[in-house]
Amino acid sequence: MKRLNYFYYILACVLFMGMLTACEKENQLEEEIPVAIKSDFTARYPLSQIKTFRNYSDGQSQLDFIDNEQNEASIWYVNDTWKITHTKISNIQQLPLRAQSTFKNSEYGNAQIIDIYKTERDGIDKALYTLHFQYQWKKTPNVEHYVFINDDGLYLTTFTWTPNDPRWFVTLSKDHFDFIAKKYSGAEIRGYINNSGEHEYIILHGDTIKYVFFEGEVATDRIFWKETRYELIGDAIIPDNVSKILKQNNPDFTYTNIYYIESNQGNAYLFIDKNHDQELGYYIGENSKP
Repeated sequence: MKRLNYFYYILACVLFMGMLTACEKENQLEEEIPVAIKSDFTARYPLSQIKTFRNYSDGQSQLDFIDNEQNEASIWYVNDTWKITHTKISNIQQLPLRAQSTFKNSEYGNAQIIDIYKTERDGIDKALYTLHFQYQWKKTPNVEHYVFINDDGLYLTTFTWTPNDPRWFVTLSKDHFDFIAKKYSGAEIRGYINNSGEHEYIILHGDTIKYVFFEGEVATDRIFWKETRYELIGDAIIPDNVSKILKQNNPDFTYTNIYYIESNQGNAYLFIDKNHDQELGYYIGENSKP
């Protein structure tokens, strides 16, 4: 009996020392976090558990944490100002009902989800959900798909290739935001995606979703704004010169979708046949002559 009591005594001591060590580490971690960051983080995620804190030489700070739904997440600050939060969502049921409904009612509603991520950014009011899964594209099975949906259920776009990790791009260009605000007055920026090195902003301008592409980050860059494209829905009016060129050059071509493309090189129409395996398309300049 004495040996058994001694064993429990040692076990209790070990557990107690472990608790002390954990508390010491937690207290040390709390002390490392600047007051401004700690205050902002607590206000945003009051029931979360901080796991690690990193302070980088370029003014960036990173907190890894577990949110109140037990999801793994990371948050970044630049000079103590919040910039981005990236969360790995463990279950589609955690999405807002409107976002769930949008996905379930899409052509991919029966897909087996591999990953779901939520990205929140400074300067963008709506959260961006990325749903990753494999699905057949045309005749090719198991193609990687990434669907982007806002928390209010707005379906933004689908990629059949892998975009760059949003966590690589903590700070977005102020010149990008200024350009969009000036050129597309009243537009809402709904999401940012880095697409093979290009900066793609998805905006809601009136009732139209537009995709704004930048190559540069500073307005004085040689190539700053690349183009803006958006689909023309319904009975779009195509200029006579464009229609004539399309009929002259491609009399047998049938298209399913029309896009309008704005750029410094001149605006153009893009006609695409999405029923074709290769989704063939034709660009025709707005001012081209037959």
